[in-house]
Amino acid sequence: MFELLFLLLPIAAAYGYYMGRNSYKDKRAKKKTEQTNNYLKGVDFFINNDRDQAVDKFIAYLNEANPTFESSLALGNLFRQRGEVDRAISLHTSLANNEEVEPYENELAQLELACDFMSAGLLDRAEAILQDMVPIPRQRKSAVALLVKLYEQERDFDKAIAIGKEHQDVLSQSSLIRICNYHCELAQNALVAGKFKDALESLSTAHALVPSSIRPSLLRAELLLKEQAAQRGVISSAQQVSTRREVVALLQQISAADHATGPFLLELLRKAFAPASSEALPQDPAYKQALTELAHQTGSAAVLVELAHYLAQYESRSDAELLLLNAIKERPNIKLYSAYMGLRSQEQTEPSDSESIMQLKSLIDAQIARHSVYSCKSCGFESSMMFWQCPSCRRWDTMRPKRAIDGD
Repeated sequence: MFELLFLLLPIAAAYGYYMGRNSYKDKRAKKKTEQTNNYLKGVDFFINNDRDQAVDKFIAYLNEANPTFESSLALGNLFRQRGEVDRAISLHTSLANNEEVEPYENELAQLELACDFMSAGLLDRAEAILQDMVPIPRQRKSAVALLVKLYEQERDFDKAIAIGKEHQDVLSQSSLIRICNYHCELAQNALVAGKFKDALESLSTAHALVPSSIRPSLLRAELLLKEQAAQRGVISSAQQVSTRREVVALLQQISAADHATGPFLLELLRKAFAPASSEALPQDPAYKQALTELAHQTGSAAVLVELAHYLAQYESRSDAELLLLNAIKERPNIKLYSAYMGLRSQEQTEPSDSESIMQLKSLIDAQIARHSVYSCKSCGFESSMMFWQCPSCRRWDTMRPKRAIDGD
């Protein structure tokens, strides 16, 4: 009997080994399945624009996977995006201090750590890291771009401009647009303070950096108008006309470069022809000509409505109605329709008819007031106010008037 048990020992050992191996395989397969499911769920949430859920699933996937430098770096980035900056700092610090990683990996971890500090508001610590990274050729471009953003976060535009000027050869187009807008911010501050010469210098530099940007030209037109207003009792009427022509020429250049700027240009055009605060439209053939050219170049609903009001007030109401009707047929727009209804109500002989039209117009105007006027062409953020920097994606010079049936 004892010999029989002895003979069965190898069989039992083999069976135990087989069952243990199968159990390990099952556990491993189960873990791998869970990892894959988390990854696939993350992708699914991402596709369905459920960002928070997607980040949670990707974090779960990376936590369960075998950690590599790349996955650890990505995990830290996800922590930062989810607002868990302390965990991101801890993870990126351990990667940056790991002596076993390659030097370039250490540098990447340092850059991510600087981003963590910027998110946490520890700008002095982020600045120290980035200044150490700038002399490293392979990290210079990333470090300079982050330093520019850091100084922007501090609202220290002079420092941002200085670092951008020193390393302009490695800056991307988006970084150049940032620095162009920093010059515009300084110019706007100088305009408010009445320092026209400083404002002009900043605007000239901004235009040289990004010639396609419309903001420097808009501010240049505003500068001319402010100068004229400041010297109203000194300059002659001929000089005023000369300034007005210069402003109109600037606005025409802007509209040729960017069609979606009608409301901006209309506001400046009004100021050029009617500098005094007055609700009445300027009765000037040159104003009508400028409006006509602006409407043709931009197709702006705001400009077309202004032109129709000019025609109705100083020339022919039927011409104004025809202008709006043709524009509505070409591009349906409720602002144009509201203006057309306003003109039609003035022609009604029966008070009840006029009142009915005006009630309908008031409903349309209320609908217009509910909709946002501007949208970001980068992220789609919408607002009823104009921002030169999108509050959502933080990109500069991307907000434009909406071109839609309820927009401009």
